[in-house]
Amino acid sequence: MTKSLREEYENILEVMDKYYEAQVKGNSDILKPVCHKNAIMHGYAGETLLEGSIENLFAFIDNTGAQESLKARFDIITLEETIANVHCCLEGKTNTYFDLFQLLKVDGEWKIISKIFHQYK
Repeated sequence: MTKSLREEYENILEVMDKYYEAQVKGNSDILKPVCHKNAIMHGYAGETLLEGSIENLFAFIDNTGAQESLKARFDIITLEETIANVHCCLEGKTNTYFDLFQLLKVDGEWKIISKIFHQYK
């Protein structure tokens, strides 16, 4: 049985909520279950290019620690059967992040496949 479009949107937003929660709490273990094992990330933190495995994001979250002041907004740009694109804006006291996520539905679950981003300091 195919899920309704509304259910798919809700499932995708649940994945993105895990990303937000991991950032706020400074704990990548919250995010890991919703990321594909081969996920990648690329982007700029100020002038510095960060790229490679999603493990880099996990390390960043854990090393940065809790960011309790972050506020999030998620916009699902594309949703087609098994693929989705999500725009994310995280605003905090010292940093603002703009992210574009690509998600893939694998074995009935939405997984983050890639992230491109720019962080303003």
